[in-house]
Amino acid sequence: MQELSVAQVQDIILETQEDKTHRDMFIHKSPCAGNETGAIFFAISGTPPRGYAMFLPNMEGKNQGMLHVFDELGLKRKILHCKINDIDQFKDNDVCFAKKVIPVIEVQ
Repeated sequence: MQELSVAQVQDIILETQEDKTHRDMFIHKSPCAGNETGAIFFAISGTPPRGYAMFLPNMEGKNQGMLHVFDELGLKRKILHCKINDIDQFKDNDVCFAKKVIPVIEVQ
């Protein structure tokens, strides 16, 4: 089983894109499993949105489940059995903000 961070979920979604620029990613946790978190949806911002993923947790262990990855057209591109280590740090409706890229070389 692969262990991922939320930022790595975006990397996996962007594998199917030409533009691999990191953008803000919206996270929506569905309360469909009673007192437990149900499906978790990830959407990379953009016009149109740059890609999606859906994480379906299982009851085997905390934050473990299946990650289904979709491209910007909604076509399924990958399925991973994984654990998302830092998903508890995000609220039910939250944003994982893209970090600003600092250029190594200044162009003059």
